[in-house]
Amino acid sequence: MDKFIVAIVAFLTTLTTTPVAIFFAKLKGWVDLPNERKVHKVPMPRVGGLGIFAGIVVGIVLTGFLSDQTWPFFLLVPFSLISIMGFVDDVRGLSFKTKFIVQILASILAVFLVGANVPYVANPLGHSKIDFGVFGPVIAVIWMVGITNAINLSDGLDGLAAGISAIAALALAVTSARVDITTALIAVSVFASAVAFLRYNFHPAKTFMGDTGSQLLGFALAVISIKGSSLSASTLSLAVPMLAIGIPILDTTYAFIRRMIKGGNPFLPDKMHIHHQLLSIGFSHVGAVIFIYAISFALALIAMTFRGKHELTFFAFYALIAIGLLAFLKVMRDKNKNRG
Repeated sequence: MDKFIVAIVAFLTTLTTTPVAIFFAKLKGWVDLPNERKVHKVPMPRVGGLGIFAGIVVGIVLTGFLSDQTWPFFLLVPFSLISIMGFVDDVRGLSFKTKFIVQILASILAVFLVGANVPYVANPLGHSKIDFGVFGPVIAVIWMVGITNAINLSDGLDGLAAGISAIAALALAVTSARVDITTALIAVSVFASAVAFLRYNFHPAKTFMGDTGSQLLGFALAVISIKGSSLSASTLSLAVPMLAIGIPILDTTYAFIRRMIKGGNPFLPDKMHIHHQLLSIGFSHVGAVIFIYAISFALALIAMTFRGKHELTFFAFYALIAIGLLAFLKVMRDKNKNRG
């Protein structure tokens, strides 16, 4: 019952506050202008993510009152810091270094305020665990910064980042509920807020979430995946978050490797993300988004069936799907070149 209440409240909050964000974005000129790297053709209100922020915050506050734990209230600190940074970037622009520093700071706060730590993980090769010891907080910070940027980079087509975030949050809500209902309720807040935002963001979009929303969604998924990935009181699993957030992780890793091989700056944007490639081989805007949704949902289903056994098998499934997708894109690109 608590999950239903949190979902409805978060959903309605985002649904009603996003139009207000759109109004002020148009009034203040906070719009995303088209350029050669972007898909949209007209200026678009870019701080719609304020609606996502409102829904998640209300969901977290409600979760804090419904549960017997206080850490959800402390979670508001790093979440707010991430969204404020995203908002400033949307309306004024920030350097990558500045954003990176704020992401690290928010991640450190999450480690110390809410216990988003990775002291050890299950060993995929056996029944033992891999103990990170004093490096656990460092691993956690790297994970949170990485996932935050992975979701941010996926925000390239109408409805894409919101949709895959919703799918990932749903998977994390289901798996987290087995070990910690409080984490599951926060995941439900993220899921409901992302789904509500699709009302204004699915193609043709009325607004973009901007960094205000994409940074928050990525950071929220990263924190939830750490807090809710316990197999027991002493072991964390990497399988569930790796699968639930599989496509953004794959896309970001692929982008970094591709750019470094070409001798470029791995942090500079390009137009070779998975969603860009789908468009280039003939997918429609909606078709590309639905295609990525389908793969994300398949990975999420695998994550939701995970029960702590045969972890290596789940990583193998992920590797096969990732290799298959990248191979498909390469074959289709080569076929299009030969036709040209």
